[in-house]
Amino acid sequence: MTNQVWLPQNRESLSPQTLKKAQYVLDRIPQLSMSVQKIIEMARDEKVDSNQLAEVASSDPVLVSKILMMVNSTYYGITHKIDNLRLAIVLLGFNEVRNIAVQFGIMTAFGKAVEEGAYDAKKLWGHSYLVSVCAEMMSGDDNPKRAGVLMTMGILHDIGKFALNSIAEMMEKKSGKKVGNIETPNDTPLLAKEENIFGLNHAIIGSMLAEKWNLSDRMCDIIEYHHFPSFFGINDIKSKYIEDISAICLADLIVNTIMDEEKGLRKPHPVFFETLGIEPPLENLITEKTRTKLSKAEEVIESLL
Repeated sequence: MTNQVWLPQNRESLSPQTLKKAQYVLDRIPQLSMSVQKIIEMARDEKVDSNQLAEVASSDPVLVSKILMMVNSTYYGITHKIDNLRLAIVLLGFNEVRNIAVQFGIMTAFGKAVEEGAYDAKKLWGHSYLVSVCAEMMSGDDNPKRAGVLMTMGILHDIGKFALNSIAEMMEKKSGKKVGNIETPNDTPLLAKEENIFGLNHAIIGSMLAEKWNLSDRMCDIIEYHHFPSFFGINDIKSKYIEDISAICLADLIVNTIMDEEKGLRKPHPVFFETLGIEPPLENLITEKTRTKLSKAEEVIESLL
């Protein structure tokens, strides 16, 4: 028996039956609200100010309540109650408001399936937030517009795992057997576990979900290929967004390493570091500054959740 290196699927390799099952689930996931979609797209525009953001957010009363709930939480230590949306956005900052909007939008879209299933939702939110923080560090100091996109992608890169929770819920109803949390450590790569259980991995269905939600081609590509640098050469990844894909891949690996989460992902070839002007290996990026920044981010996560 020959030893073959395991490689993740791409969308073209999915069977018609798997595509049909994925589409069945995606058809039952609601669209993101217009306000949440607009806030996600605003991340690309560095000229957006708090008044413009407040104008969009104010169209969604539930989102407004979430923002005000956050700014009045004990984490921010504000001594008097804030009930002015514009002031709340100034105090929280664009990044926090975007994160609240994305979390609110996904929780609304998935309902119960976001809370339990193959993936623990709280842990998933925490991981995505930390990847968002690391992704910002990959953008360089002179490109705030790209930083906004990468931070948004850090929050969104694993949305396919929420979709897999929905598939798990569907499978459990049909068979009466619980899928259970698939993050239990063993030698099998996490992506391979997903493909064995669901017929596809979270990156593929995440990209399909991003298309359903009318997110940009750039975001769809980054979601679909964000693990590819761990398995393929740079010329094998057919995307014009290779720098962004490299950034999210490395940010994800940094968080996995610091949080001691083994997911069966290999370190990318040095060329993926070079596209970002970064000196390999990955350990060069895990500095005391990075650890401090992620430690502070974990405090924000606790208040967000």
